[in-house]
Amino acid sequence: MKLSTRLLVNGAVLPTALLALALAGVGGVLDHQLHAAVDRSLLAQAAVESVSLFDRIQGAHLHADDSTIETARAFSAWAALYGPDGRLHLRVPTDAPAPAQLRPDPAHHTPQLHSEPGSDGQPVRVLVATVAGPGGRHWTLRLAQPLAPTRQVLATYVQAAAAVGLLVALALLGLQIRHGRQLHARVEALAAHLRRLRQGDLDADPDLDPTADVLGELRTLARDATVQLRAARAAQHRLLADAAHELRTPLAVVQADLDVTLRRERSHAELHEALGRIRDEVLRLGELARHLLDLAALRSADLQRQPADVVAIARAAVHAWSAAAAERQVTLELTAPPELVARVEAAGIRQVADNFLANAVDFAPPGSVVRVAVAAGSGCFQLTVSDAGPGVPADQAEAVFLPFARLDRRREGCGLGLAIVRQVVDRHGGRAWVEAADGGGARFGVEVGV
Repeated sequence: MKLSTRLLVNGAVLPTALLALALAGVGGVLDHQLHAAVDRSLLAQAAVESVSLFDRIQGAHLHADDSTIETARAFSAWAALYGPDGRLHLRVPTDAPAPAQLRPDPAHHTPQLHSEPGSDGQPVRVLVATVAGPGGRHWTLRLAQPLAPTRQVLATYVQAAAAVGLLVALALLGLQIRHGRQLHARVEALAAHLRRLRQGDLDADPDLDPTADVLGELRTLARDATVQLRAARAAQHRLLADAAHELRTPLAVVQADLDVTLRRERSHAELHEALGRIRDEVLRLGELARHLLDLAALRSADLQRQPADVVAIARAAVHAWSAAAAERQVTLELTAPPELVARVEAAGIRQVADNFLANAVDFAPPGSVVRVAVAAGSGCFQLTVSDAGPGVPADQAEAVFLPFARLDRRREGCGLGLAIVRQVVDRHGGRAWVEAADGGGARFGVEVGV
């Protein structure tokens, strides 16, 4: 079933059917109450007549005939009184239809109610009661109330209910058709956008939908997802282009050294020098490939959090880089509590520490101190590495975390270390930053929830 058809059925057809059933139920209750009111009126009038039939010297009489209010007479039931012999004795009004004979039934002292067709074919509600008269003889009181007014009231209700039901049905139908078209258009716009995404078209955002409901929220989510996919595709293209550029340079150097070396006979020393340069470029290619594989693994693998001592991870990284730091006459200092356990991916946090230390040892001037600090925060921990190097300009604070970003192209490295740091921290739901260190230099840090 189409969405518009489902909306029409659920929003118009079913409510209209339920409304019709409700109105029919109310009509049934009204019909029952009207008949009950007629019966109560007949019983009340019978009670009044039965106590006043023989209260006059002149003989039997009907109380309804004594009313001086014409409107009251109009609403009174037709009354007829039959003598002990069953013959009609009195009736009010005098032209009211009534049987010529009606014998009393002493066995039934309780008034009997029933419906019967009147002389004009319209139904009449009839009450028959046996009343004790003078001398212990039994008389019969018959009251008849035409049901035409009751039927008229019910017919008026039916007409009004039908008109109301029709108006409500038309209103619901119109509203649902309009709502269905609007909703179908909104859903179709989202579906069209998703179809474009499936085909790889990320250039356009979904159509504007300002309505504040779940579809509007879906539109916002689809827009945000499209923006993220667009950014991811741009980053992927940029990464591929930068990787191709970074690979091209060492390969060109290797090819040039090989071409020059093979043009003529070379001495042992010349061959050794050429092979040394080629080896350096091969090592550079290996480092680049390793970092690219690390980035690919971080983006594809699931995060495996386990309880780990972050201080122990930082201490192991400081120990591993001590030799390289000593070679550059740089001192490493660690400031941390005895232990700080957090649910992290230990290998990823070690990558963060290694890349921070690699940058700090590389940029720190001889004789300076690189300070590594681990501190507990509110529901998180911070790992910072500070050096006394040239620092990072404020306008480059975010750019340094992009793949292949290098402030000084003359230095060795492929520019992927800080990109790996950002990727690790993003996977943990944390943040990474760089700021000016106290006394100059740069302080790189990460904050990760425990």
